Amino acid sequence: MTEIENGLFENSEEIINWTYPGATLYYKDCDIHPSVVEKFTKDRLIRNGFFLDVSSRGGGMKFDTRFLIASAKAAKLYKVNPDNERFAHCCLNLDSYFKVLDIYKLEGKTQIFLLHIPAKSLRYFERVTSNWDDDFIKKARKSLDDKIHMEPISDLLEPFWLKRTNFPVGMNARNNFFPLSSVSTITKEEQPLYNAIKNLSNDKSQINIPTPFFSEQDNQSKGGGFWSKIFGR
Repeated sequence: MTEIENGLFENSEEIINWTYPGATLYYKDCDIHPSVVEKFTKDRLIRNGFFLDVSSRGGGMKFDTRFLIASAKAAKLYKVNPDNERFAHCCLNLDSYFKVLDIYKLEGKTQIFLLHIPAKSLRYFERVTSNWDDDFIKKARKSLDDKIHMEPISDLLEPFWLKRTNFPVGMNARNNFFPLSSVSTITKEEQPLYNAIKNLSNDKSQINIPTPFFSEQDNQSKGGGFWSKIFGR
């Protein structure tokens, strides 16, 4: 049975339209141990089991690690809370999923570039690399090239912001990745924010409803497929 026949790519247009058009770069700098940074590898799929605060402002790096996130579905919370406008405070929802597109090291700094992808696209993204990704990687690397010698943004070094952002994406308090085979339970207290982020980011597609995912990556060849050739690499 081919990839087309078994339905793997039947929602590819919807996946692409959710992921790429309108995607913007967001910044989250962290002071984390190199051993934690090394756990992030290119093409890894990640589930983030908490609300993810990020900034649309990018400057120089005080810390050694930057998570740069390309997302078309980040909620601009600073528009509803002007007090946080100077942080350019944006938020990605509980159980957001990402693919590690690139690990870029420059002058002692590491930039981990993540692509925000819909929940029901994990099988697709573990099998496909697109030309869109190549273009995004070039832009992400240029971002660090341009900013490496800039001064850090002082607002993003304030205790309020660091408390919300100074930890790795997709890991629990023990620096272990949240499993893809489970999803978070949304509490009564979390539900209003969860709904607000969906509304603010216009994320109403059924393709982004989190469901447990069991990877077949270890049992399948990752190269030479018909669709991989079409989309690049």
